[in-house]
Amino acid sequence: MIRGGFYQAAALLLLLLSACQPGEQTKSEPGDSTQVAAGHTGHSHAEDSAEPTTGTTYTCPMHPQIVQDAPGTCPICGMDLVSVTKTGEKATEIMLSSSQMQLANVTVRPVSSGSIGNSSVLNARLAADERLTDVISSRVAGRIDRLYVKEIGKPIRKGQVLYEIYSEPLLTQQQEYLLAVRQAEELKEPRYEVFRRAAEQKLRLYGMTSGQIAQLGKTRQVQPRIPFLAPVGGTVTELTVSEGQYVGEGALLYRLVNLNQLWVEAELYAGEARFVKVGDAVPVEVVGNEAGQRLSARVAFINPEYRAGSQVLVMRAVLPNPGGRYQPGQQARVLLQQGVQRGLTLPVDALVRAGEGAVVFVQTGEGTFQPRRVKTGAETDQQVAITSGLTGEETVAMSGAYLLYSELILKKGINPITAEVSEGVKSTPTTEANPTPAPNTGGATASHTAPDAFKKQLTSVYEASLKLTEALVASNPAGAKSAAVNVEKTLAGVDMLLLKGQAHTDWMTYLNAMNEGLKTLRNIGDLEKQRTAYAEFEDGLYRSIKAYGITDKPVYRQYCPMALNNKGSYWLSDEKPIRNPYFGNMMLTCGETKEEIK
Repeated sequence: MIRGGFYQAAALLLLLLSACQPGEQTKSEPGDSTQVAAGHTGHSHAEDSAEPTTGTTYTCPMHPQIVQDAPGTCPICGMDLVSVTKTGEKATEIMLSSSQMQLANVTVRPVSSGSIGNSSVLNARLAADERLTDVISSRVAGRIDRLYVKEIGKPIRKGQVLYEIYSEPLLTQQQEYLLAVRQAEELKEPRYEVFRRAAEQKLRLYGMTSGQIAQLGKTRQVQPRIPFLAPVGGTVTELTVSEGQYVGEGALLYRLVNLNQLWVEAELYAGEARFVKVGDAVPVEVVGNEAGQRLSARVAFINPEYRAGSQVLVMRAVLPNPGGRYQPGQQARVLLQQGVQRGLTLPVDALVRAGEGAVVFVQTGEGTFQPRRVKTGAETDQQVAITSGLTGEETVAMSGAYLLYSELILKKGINPITAEVSEGVKSTPTTEANPTPAPNTGGATASHTAPDAFKKQLTSVYEASLKLTEALVASNPAGAKSAAVNVEKTLAGVDMLLLKGQAHTDWMTYLNAMNEGLKTLRNIGDLEKQRTAYAEFEDGLYRSIKAYGITDKPVYRQYCPMALNNKGSYWLSDEKPIRNPYFGNMMLTCGETKEEIK
């Protein structure tokens, strides 16, 4: 659904919610007989409310962060501001009837504990395990009179006839063997028995089997064409001979591979290599396999050297393949787990976030909710870890949180993310130390002294990123893919050896974030997913510029609170006027400049 349409629908739903109730529900003191008039519009009156009025303010339904004391228009979207009335000590409490909760799709569930962590999806391919590869070559020179296996990809078993060969050296050796057999039988001397065994050993070395040699000794007839059997089983991956062709001794005839075990080869960026080591079991999804089915492969090798002309390492894992179900060349995905964290978890939709923080809505009674500020940790596309603000005993609105947030602002004039007036928005302390900061919130970044050469290279990355931003402003996914490839090439040209110590270590972290976002950008064509990956890249680029600096270029860090499904996100620009890459022409000027980097 188009985002603009979503917010219009949200505003309409809020009007419906207001229409469903005779007036704003408030808690009455015992014995209060005040009745709400039938034509009540939902705003508060001192004479019929148990809570005193403290004043009227005006806000934008589309941009609730815009609040002022007088009527006017929104400076972002131009809509007329609507009046809201603040109430007293219960200002942050929202009450809904069961029908209103059903209409707003507000569902509640107790907070749960679990494990959560970020994961990287590595593009990979299946390859034959070269350790299980065998070659079959000709033991003697001669002419291939007949091929029994003529197709690549055909499975063969050990002992199966592969070809027949006519060979003069082999004919001569058969005759020598028969002569040695007659001498040993007739002369009965030990030395002739030695000659017979030596002639038999030569036939074995030429490739004849014990059964063929016994048949030769029994019939006493030389065989002009000798069938040769497969010494091992496997699948034919290469065939280099045809019928009637003369081959020399040692010439390659077949190449076989055992497909009961395959290699999974994936590319790791430098920052990802620290999350995996030899011996680890990694989840693998084979493209085209049953949806959601994951296999397990064991990491056997990580190349210690970067692939030529790139900043990637090759990881190889061993995947069991009983029955040859999968074939070399198939595309696969390796899921690399990062920063697994155990604690309280919530669905992403349960949070309302802006640049200043995040809140959830805790159920305090039947149909009654209060906002609670929380801090977040590790996050996936569906779940987020809560590191502070909840004890684990609360029941929380798992869906409909944004509508509760909008209702609170439109009805009460209170933004629970920035408000200090109600105990409902206070955070509950937690014993967890060093919580992970929420993504894209502009956390502190260490500053380092970098050589001018490094700053110049980082400046080139920033300049290339501006074209990526423009492609997203234009809502052009093909242009974004092309620009991402160019940024990736520029980023690969940054010489990390120019940095030492902690500066080098921090760069590897920023580089990982940028490469991860760029890899997704260049591999997908979905505009919304591109914008999510772009946010990750921009966060890494911002931290890099803050840490090391660039040459004389203007850098403005700008922010849109409605980006990424109202999670909010930043981007970097060389101009102060807002050109929003997360919405393009839909809301081109939505956002504000948060920081000017000098």
